[in-house]
Amino acid sequence: MKLFKRLKHGFLALFLVTLCLFTACSKGVEYFDYVSELRGNILLARTDGFILKVFAVDKESPYAMDGVPMERHKRLEAYLVAPEGDKTCNISFHLHGENYGGEMSYDGVKAEYYYACPLDIEAEKEILFQIEYGEATLSLTAVSVRTEDTLTPKNVLKNLEREESELFASLTDKYGFTGEIYMRLIYEDAPYYYVGLIERDGKVHAFLINAKTGKLLAKRTP
Repeated sequence: MKLFKRLKHGFLALFLVTLCLFTACSKGVEYFDYVSELRGNILLARTDGFILKVFAVDKESPYAMDGVPMERHKRLEAYLVAPEGDKTCNISFHLHGENYGGEMSYDGVKAEYYYACPLDIEAEKEILFQIEYGEATLSLTAVSVRTEDTLTPKNVLKNLEREESELFASLTDKYGFTGEIYMRLIYEDAPYYYVGLIERDGKVHAFLINAKTGKLLAKRTP
């Protein structure tokens, strides 16, 4: 009986120590440091059959969904849906005293034109773009979908940490988070955040979050 009690107390002590270590690991980790892809802003413009989407992207390089975060680099990515894809298309804009632009490439599979350049537009509320589409010239003012009540990516991740504390703890050891995190602002009828937790074996835990309230709307786990 005494042996049983000693074993019982021993197992309980081990469990408590392990739990404390596990919790300490989780509480001491800044998970935002493990974000390897961040899309923090979207600017939109629509007119006469043209749709321009401009993303503020902060993405690791080299880019690989391998669970290992690398150094990130900021860039602007622009996508243009046009009535036809057989015309030459150029984009240009002026920002902070500098001129940017160039020819947009066409993706026949996605049926859209594409342009990218190294530039931080995370904080921009609107940008005026000039589009040369064949013989036509368009002026499009792309406006951010974010408003004053849109949560920051860091706050969204903090909310998710609280909502999915057991999952974050299970993916955390004494060295930190054992994976990488993707965060993308997306926009349909309203702004949302997609958050993906990528393990080193390629497993992905995916979450859809309301960008204004931080409420978890849907999740998919492996």
